Formats: sequence, structure tokens, C-alpha cells
Amino acid sequence: MSIWTSKVSRAAAGTALALALSGCQMTSAPGPEKQSRFSGPPPSKMAVAGGQLIVSGPRGYCIDRESSRDDAGAAALVVLSPCRGLGAGLFAERAAHEAVMTAAVGARPMVAEPGRLLPAMQAFAATDQGLAALSRSGAAQNIQVRHIFAEGDVVYMRLTDRGQFAWGIVQPDYWRAVVPAGGRMLSLSVLALPQSPLSDSDGLRLLRDFVATVQAGSALPATSG
Repeated sequence: MSIWTSKVSRAAAGTALALALSGCQMTSAPGPEKQSRFSGPPPSKMAVAGGQLIVSGPRGYCIDRESSRDDAGAAALVVLSPCRGLGAGLFAERAAHEAVMTAAVGARPMVAEPGRLLPAMQAFAATDQGLAALSRSGAAQNIQVRHIFAEGDVVYMRLTDRGQFAWGIVQPDYWRAVVPAGGRMLSLSVLALPQSPLSDSDGLRLLRDFVATVQAGSALPATSG
């Protein structure tokens, strides 16, 4: 491959990643179809992307129906928090750590081969375009990539994001994973709350658990509950 062709390929990959991740930044409030988080027992999972994916969290986590949305099988955002805080009752299983988790599903098909996702993300995160796509606020200057590595087909990133989280106050330092599943690109995050800080290792462990449950759900039939 020539140097020129390599540069064009990297640029195309970066543009494609930006387009895919833009569908993972659904930070606006849900529309009128939203449900109250206390309208009944919180569900443990949510089918998205036309049933291609079933999102669920680690034990003790449930779906926040009021904050989650699925745009008719296109982009989706699923927000999870401890079941007890969502009205599951005192007898519901307690989460090992209190945090907020998000699963954002890109509207477009996966744009990079799983085996090449790490170099694509490394190059992407080194650009202002990439940082803006990763930032909650869409501003490159608000985010820093502290660490990035891969485990299998999953890319993990340790980020510092000073942008505002749409559904409350969270710690700026957090772990995020980019996961290929169900033919889509997913962005999974574990966000620590000010009153329940997470150590670096605990946050990564929780995110790995989250990744495992989502990967398992990519092959399950579309049900909810």
C-alpha cells in the first residue's frame, strides 16, 4: 500500500468512525414516548436495533426507562442504574457498585473490521474530529484520552470529560468501551457518581462485566423484561 493510499484509508476510516460514533451521542432528553422510571418494576434488559441487540447490565442493574430511547431500530441509548434506585424494592439484588451505565448504539453498520478497531480508534482519538465525537459536549477541548488498549475485539479507553452529562452530575474520569456487536458499533460507559466514586480498577472491572453481558445479548432473541 502506498503512503498516499494509506493516508486516504486512514482519513476514510476516521470519517466513518465519526459518523458511527455520532449515533452514540444521543445526549438530548428522550421524546414524548418516554416512560416513567417508576411505572412498574424496572426491566432487566432492553431490545434495540430492531431486535439485533439486547442490552442488559451486570447483576443489580436495571434499565432506566425514562432516560432510555430507541429510535425505531436505528440509533439507541440505554441508561442503566442500580435496580433498587429505580423502584425494584428492598429485596432486589444490590449492585456491587453504584454507578450509571450507558450503552449507545450507532445508527450505521460497523465501519471497521473488529481486528483493526484499535489502530483505527487510536488514529481517530488523535484528531480534533475524533475527540469531538468522543466528547459528551461535542467539544474536543473538553476531553482527554488517558489510556487506550484492546482486549480481543473490544477497545477500552480511560477518559476525562469535563462536559455536562445530560442526566445528572458524574465524575469526569471514566471508562468507556467501543464494542462491535450485532453488526453495529456500541459505545459502553461506566460513570461514577460524586457520592459513590469508583477506583480505576473497579471502574474497569465493572465495564468489563457490562461488555460481557452486552456481547452475550447480541445473540439472544429479542425479548424484554
